[in-house]
Amino acid sequence: MSEKGIQSTVFEDDAFVPVPESERHGWWKTSFVWAGSSICVPVIMIGAMLIAGLNMAEMIIATIIGSAILSVIFCLQGMEGTDTGLPTAIVARSAFGKEGAAVLISLALATTLVSWAGYDAQVAGESFLQILALNDVTFNREATIIILGLIMLTVSIVGEKFITKLNLVAVPALILLCIYGIVSCWGMVDIVALFTAEPPDPISLIEGITLVVGAQAVGSTIAPDYHRFCRNRKESCLAILVGIPPYLLFLMFAGAIMGSATGESDITMVIANLGIPIIGLIVLVLATWTTMATDAYTGGLAITSLLHLRGTKRALATAIAGICGILLALFGIMDYFSTFLDLMASCIPPIAGVMIADYWILKKGKPENWHETKGVNWLGIISVALGVVAALFVPFGIPTINGVVVALVAYLILMSVAGKTVLAGPQE
Repeated sequence: MSEKGIQSTVFEDDAFVPVPESERHGWWKTSFVWAGSSICVPVIMIGAMLIAGLNMAEMIIATIIGSAILSVIFCLQGMEGTDTGLPTAIVARSAFGKEGAAVLISLALATTLVSWAGYDAQVAGESFLQILALNDVTFNREATIIILGLIMLTVSIVGEKFITKLNLVAVPALILLCIYGIVSCWGMVDIVALFTAEPPDPISLIEGITLVVGAQAVGSTIAPDYHRFCRNRKESCLAILVGIPPYLLFLMFAGAIMGSATGESDITMVIANLGIPIIGLIVLVLATWTTMATDAYTGGLAITSLLHLRGTKRALATAIAGICGILLALFGIMDYFSTFLDLMASCIPPIAGVMIADYWILKKGKPENWHETKGVNWLGIISVALGVVAALFVPFGIPTINGVVVALVAYLILMSVAGKTVLAGPQE
């Protein structure tokens, strides 16, 4: 591993070289990145939606099972990033080939994450306006989204260290807000009824698990982007186990209690109804900021790879990703792209299935066996396509898991038929 540092200044100097031991940190910092990604407006809203379709006991079971499934994918992807010290866009070159990863896979990741950054910017801007309107204060929508979006983008441009510091502030703040919401709403709901009563719009337990898994399906695929900074595999997995399941369970519970008490799934209106609009506004913007920071940063890494830029141009690519997201927010991405974002939540995880098969099965999980493959490995691309078909059209099971499993198995079969199951291969 190269001993050249990737961050000799405030910015990451080169995002595409292995992170040296001197710049790695403890598991708790990475856990805060995922906690910040989990503690966001959409996840709380999912809790409010789940309690309308499941009783509280079923919702807790769905969250535990969904979190366990996510943790497996997160850990396998994260440990590959820890072993190699490289981000997803580079790690994927082994399974998909250098050009395949740079063009096809990076394009899928960049498109999805830029869209999510736009979603985050729109949520922040419109939540800001909505709460101010309740206090008879008005601002221009476009100006609000641009200003907030650019402010939130700055952390992503600087890099992973500043994203971690942001989460150290934002995560405790939103936890305190949710605790306040739970306490305020506790006397307004019949807790026993939530555990036993028939929900108003019943859904199956599998549908509930699907919602939970979908909340972090894309995040599990891009885990190497952040786990390359972990010291070892143990700390990489610990960061997931502390940063994902506890927060998802807490947020689902908080969303369920507040949603049941107020009759709202829109967290902005929930906070307004609790009588703390200004404090709530600040915390909501912080929560959205942590999510946008993660999405824009990873989108920037994907764009760097897509455009065949050097790793030293990561900050510029991140700025491009964030600005494109802000432009999408101005056009109301939430109103037009919700179906697209749901689609991509099914399309991205099969990438993880192929990467897991390539590294953990064919290459035995040994970093010395990892290598860049030349050109395009079409067997990896075909496997992802089959996984996407399974995620979208298999009428049973959990779509995300269907996609991951089918892509994984298809890759192993295709590589075996093609006689490409050897550990080593052509390198750049």
